[in-house]
Amino acid sequence: MICARDAGQALPLGLFFMLGAAAVMYFVFNSGRAVDEKLRITNAADGAAYSVAVLEARALNFDAYSNRAIVANQVAIAQAVSLASWLHYFGAGVDNADALADVASSWIYDPLEYPRLARVVAGFGGTAYVDHLGGGVTDGAIRALDEGLAAIVSAHDLVSQALSRSQSVLHGALDAGTAQRALANEIVHRIDPAMTAELVAGSHGFDAFTRAYSKGDPAGDGRGRLAETVLSSRDAFTAERRWSIGGPDIWPLQRNVELKRRGGTDLINYDEWRAIDTLEHEGQRLRKGSWRWRRTSLAWGAAAADNGEGTPGTGFHGGTYVDNRRTTKMYAEPSMLDLAELGARFSGLPTTRDLARLEQSRTAATGVSLRVSKPRPSLRMSGGVSLIQPSGRLQRFEATPPGDEIAALSRAEVFFERIDERVDGRREYPSLYSPYWEVRLVSPTAIDRAWAAARQEGALLP
Repeated sequence: MICARDAGQALPLGLFFMLGAAAVMYFVFNSGRAVDEKLRITNAADGAAYSVAVLEARALNFDAYSNRAIVANQVAIAQAVSLASWLHYFGAGVDNADALADVASSWIYDPLEYPRLARVVAGFGGTAYVDHLGGGVTDGAIRALDEGLAAIVSAHDLVSQALSRSQSVLHGALDAGTAQRALANEIVHRIDPAMTAELVAGSHGFDAFTRAYSKGDPAGDGRGRLAETVLSSRDAFTAERRWSIGGPDIWPLQRNVELKRRGGTDLINYDEWRAIDTLEHEGQRLRKGSWRWRRTSLAWGAAAADNGEGTPGTGFHGGTYVDNRRTTKMYAEPSMLDLAELGARFSGLPTTRDLARLEQSRTAATGVSLRVSKPRPSLRMSGGVSLIQPSGRLQRFEATPPGDEIAALSRAEVFFERIDERVDGRREYPSLYSPYWEVRLVSPTAIDRAWAAARQEGALLP
């Protein structure tokens, strides 16, 4: 039985427990909000870093696709020059169809070669007959095709130069980090307008990861890698057009008999595409006790597209300078068609971008690190924008983050990896001719952590 004088004795104890419960609730709320804010900032940092790295990977893949497109356009220019040369070669062969028929009937060839010889003679001879009936339609058709091929050269050169300039524009924004910072802040602002993203410049090497290879490089013309890729990408007709029809050595009638077709299209010193095609017959006859050479030039043609600034030189052209030198020097070179006279514009191989270091044994990768922060007054916890604010004795337990803000550090890496194995089983090394650049999140570097710690009173960030 409780006496009246004992009533209200539990009130001080209850107030004490209520105060303790309030403190616990405050700590639970504050800790939960702090964890929630930290998770939001960490996720924002990871998402922004990954997105910025995707931007850089797409830039590298764009370089690869545009480099491939430049190669394809250069090959198309080489094909147009090849076709122009071949057309004039064919026209000269039509004009000399009688000489070809005379050679074919005056020498003895290997029996298995006669079907092919007959096709060659019939091709030139039949066209000559049709041309005679039509009043010289072949020459008119060749002139019309020359103008069309000149236009093709100009169109593909324009595309090549435009692709080269697009690479320069793209890297102009990315190398300075301007586009990356803008994208990172756009992403974190969508998550929380109070967040801010900073690029860690000390560990960001995208500007030094690639470089432009141009004609005016200090170490010499830097277009050699592009030229090598273009030349190895030529089709069989463009690269080399050659065959031979031989004959047996028959004493005392003949020896060393050969009908030689030689031709090819080469890149001369990076600034000129030149094609030469020749058909020449040679053989030896016995005359006055000694073997005498007899050479007959039967067909020839040559065409070139250049920018007028290249260094003079010659190419291999399928061996025409070696095997058919007489026809090449006496007829093909003097009659070479300059497509520039028909309006063709060729600027030479353009400037392209590739990795700054091209060592095949090196694993190429570049990374981007971001520090995302949110100031304390904007935090959704006590002392911030929360409706629950500490007061009285609870202020003694108020936790102030270092630097008066919460921050997170994240890093993403752009690396090279093929989606599947090559068909030929060979290893493919990183380059900007293969669009296999991907992205992954990695641990921040020591430079990143030190930089971030300096920004937040020495506190190391996860």
